[in-house]
Amino acid sequence: MNSFQRINLKRRLIAMYVVVIIPLVTVSGILMYELNVFCRSYDAIVHNVTRANVYNIDFKNSFDSVMYQMVARSVTKDEVTAEVGMISPDRLIDDAEETFDGLRLSTYSGQANDRISSILKLLDTLRKRMNDINDSIDSDGTYDTNMERLDTDIRILTELVQERISEYIYYESESMEQIRRQMDAQRIRVMNITIWLIIIVLSASGFFYVMLSKTITEPVANLELKLLQAQINPHFLYNTLDNIIWLAEDGRKEEVEDIASSLSQFFRTALSGGRDYVTIEEELRHIEAYLHIQRQRYRDILSYEIDVPEELRQYLIIKMTLQPIVENALYHGIKSKRGGGSISITAREEGRRIFLVVRDNGIGMTEEKLSYLKGIISGDRKPSVDNTGFGMSNVAERMRLNYGTHCGINVRSEYGNGTEVEVYIPKQKIG
Repeated sequence: MNSFQRINLKRRLIAMYVVVIIPLVTVSGILMYELNVFCRSYDAIVHNVTRANVYNIDFKNSFDSVMYQMVARSVTKDEVTAEVGMISPDRLIDDAEETFDGLRLSTYSGQANDRISSILKLLDTLRKRMNDINDSIDSDGTYDTNMERLDTDIRILTELVQERISEYIYYESESMEQIRRQMDAQRIRVMNITIWLIIIVLSASGFFYVMLSKTITEPVANLELKLLQAQINPHFLYNTLDNIIWLAEDGRKEEVEDIASSLSQFFRTALSGGRDYVTIEEELRHIEAYLHIQRQRYRDILSYEIDVPEELRQYLIIKMTLQPIVENALYHGIKSKRGGGSISITAREEGRRIFLVVRDNGIGMTEEKLSYLKGIISGDRKPSVDNTGFGMSNVAERMRLNYGTHCGINVRSEYGNGTEVEVYIPKQKIG
């Protein structure tokens, strides 16, 4: 047994979970991280454009208006707020510089960043020209001179600031389109990675499934072999060998050959080359070999008849389905009855199912014993400690595992009048 098989089933399942899930979680985490980066970049651009657009709309009008009030009323920048209730030009420039200096850190496009640098330089120049007018007002400069400076310096500069803000918004908005294209490319990449990941996961799952199936089914196969071996009553084998020895010592060569041939046929079908299914024909040969051997021993009390149509004999059945039933009929039916008894095996087809019936005219069962046997067959009860009912339980369980619930075993019995066991299976042929 290799090292993988020595690991217990729980650890193997954990290993399968780790190999399959960890790559899936890792790749999903990376993809989610990249998607989050794109979303954050997109949100940052939207935020930048929104903040810049406020200055694109209001800055020029606000700054031109406060400067006009300063010139028209001959009030300095420190007096304008108190005189006319407007924000001072220094405050307007400070706020704009703070805003665009902050946008520089989160701006996505290089061209948009260039526009921010240009805006900050223009704001610095605008502050100087504003201070020139403020100094002129403070030193009683003429109205006409200051109004000319307002038209030739201030309004031109604010016009340039507004143009650069518009250009910044344009280039930053263009970056949104670039991110959208990158997100589309990422979506295609995610789809491709997901497809490959699914292939890898399925391959890994398939590998572990094969390994687990092998390490799980091998013990099950060994268990099944033990169950089959347990079904072959050791007393039957010992008694048969004793009978052969006794006949040999008595010089009855032909009878020895007959029983030995039947015993060989019995085991040949029981082993059946490792197959789980045999034809009904093979199963009947197995039963006939068993009954032929038993009749040599119970010559005075046992007779049997097998009457199954030829057209039904080529269908498949789980091997050793009928032998435990026939054995029960002999040991618990015929032997418990005074005088001789008979066992018959018949078959019929109904729709897509075949019904095989084993009847005996033995002692039969009381209601209590019949109920107990039905409980064992249904799986609701376990065989007793002395293995009574073990063979029937094994047959019923193997039928459930192989055929499902639409096939099974019916038992009818009356004390003193024998027992009838009906096995119904689906019609299945080789290939």
